[in-house]
Amino acid sequence: MRGVDLRRWKFDWDLTFTAVAAHADGTIFHRYGGRDHRGADHWLGEASMAAFLGAGLQAHGKHVPVAGTGEYEPLPLDSVPAFAKRDRGECIHCHSVNPALRIEAQEAGTWSLDELWTNPAPDRIGIDLDVADQQVVTHVMEGSPSAEAGLKVGHRILRVGDVEVATASDMMFALDQLPFDATAVQVLAARANGPARTFDLVLPKNWKAATPRQFAWRPSKWGLAPAPGFGGPVFDAKSLKEAGLPEGTFAFRVQYLVTWGENQRWGKAAARAGIREGMTVLGTKDMRDFESIDHFHAWWRLTVKPNSEVAVVTWKDGRELELVVAVGE
Repeated sequence: MRGVDLRRWKFDWDLTFTAVAAHADGTIFHRYGGRDHRGADHWLGEASMAAFLGAGLQAHGKHVPVAGTGEYEPLPLDSVPAFAKRDRGECIHCHSVNPALRIEAQEAGTWSLDELWTNPAPDRIGIDLDVADQQVVTHVMEGSPSAEAGLKVGHRILRVGDVEVATASDMMFALDQLPFDATAVQVLAARANGPARTFDLVLPKNWKAATPRQFAWRPSKWGLAPAPGFGGPVFDAKSLKEAGLPEGTFAFRVQYLVTWGENQRWGKAAARAGIREGMTVLGTKDMRDFESIDHFHAWWRLTVKPNSEVAVVTWKDGRELELVVAVGE
């Protein structure tokens, strides 16, 4: 991403794959790709890519170029101090953009936790979309803003706010433009062969916020604090059986403690509590139902408060043992 003007080319930088259909004047017609907690390739496929390209061509055919635009000077990397700090002024990767912007905002005193919730998935407004035809609503959550507004399964989403929607990524971009606080947005949708109508969605305070499980896939979680300071591979069925643990139990073997570098305080706190490499961890006293090691790390970063204590549940010789980690600032 070195030299890319992030003010112009905006998409979900915690990506797996993203494509944009754009005009030479910088206008972005549609976005494609991105992901959510269901998997790296959930929104990717031949049918949806073909639909995205078709929508891009249609938008291009109707587009009136913006006068006086065309080639432009990209944003100089050295004009964004956080990038030089985050990746030492070298090429910055997409997944490093969110941490770099966060560092910059934190140093300026303008960052808040609200900014974690970028590019909200469709479920934040209470719907799910078809994977192949990503305009079509396949599920509406009871009691959600979409349900209250009257959206139904089978509706085709055409626009959210001012953003024309052809893909799930378009919708996530449109939702990203809305405030974190309570707000409202108009959604234009139509039934098959029916007229389009506007649905008024009322979104409550904190509507963008996701759960640690939903946030776990994002690589930008790694820069957040507090952190556990340790981690390792999750047990498979064979390892669980060998350890004498029931099938389906979440457990992982501590493979590392971060006792070096700028984040060493977290690993050293875990070490002082008795966490050691090779130890089996089942979760914490407050949370055992983890789905992955990423979920464990996300939960710790989003839930644990600075200057608190976390009772880590370990497994040794057929019994559980709690080790209390004192979490610093």
